[in-house]
Amino acid sequence: MMGKKIFFLKGLGVCLFIIFAQSQIHAAPGPCQGPNKNDPGCPGTEPEPPASSAEVKSVTVDWVNQQIIVRGSGFVPGATSFTVGSSGVAIVPADGNDTETYLPFDADMAAEVLSEGSYALAVDGVIQLSAYIESQVVDPAAVGCPCEFDWIAELGVLWGKQDAECLEVEGPLSNDVADIAGNVLSHPLDPSVAPIYPIGAVFNPAEPASSVCRLERVNADASTDTLIELRINENQQAACASLLKAQVCTP
Repeated sequence: MMGKKIFFLKGLGVCLFIIFAQSQIHAAPGPCQGPNKNDPGCPGTEPEPPASSAEVKSVTVDWVNQQIIVRGSGFVPGATSFTVGSSGVAIVPADGNDTETYLPFDADMAAEVLSEGSYALAVDGVIQLSAYIESQVVDPAAVGCPCEFDWIAELGVLWGKQDAECLEVEGPLSNDVADIAGNVLSHPLDPSVAPIYPIGAVFNPAEPASSVCRLERVNADASTDTLIELRINENQQAACASLLKAQVCTP
């Protein structure tokens, strides 16, 4: 009988030892569990990016130099991002420091600012203020006269050399025409025949809303309709001036 009791106790001891060992094995936390959950590389342990310290205090639209000047503090050249409008496309600064940044009129800006209005300025993805921009932005790199095909379509058989007197205002550069305007007549020999079509192209960096190529119609009752008016840059105005001198104006 004693032998059986000893055997039973030994068996119980072995059984308890196995249960205890298995309990210890299952309780050990695995990778990214328990106290290991904050180990590098575990989900959710990436540090939060620091909040941007950039602050915008004022915005100036500089039409003469074709840029937006953003003044404030905390800008990091090459790192702080700036967006204008709702597209979320960052405008790459042309220059700047920690308190002043210059956002150039470029293709991205032109694609966003399509008309006069208020546009949200965001820094590092956070909208800081709303900037009023008085006119459409035109890509300074755009070339050619954007009114050419519309002029031809509107004037039809009247398009071509009219030998009309055109007023030309010289620009600041040699052989530069800042403003050119003339009239396309319904009857080339009788300016009293309506309609008459005033046509022209002007570029003034200080007056962006007036920097356009255009075509109007003066009706028999003296009322006027604007048929074409497109914003242009300096290169486009030069192309329009050359076109008008070749097709409309007296040489």
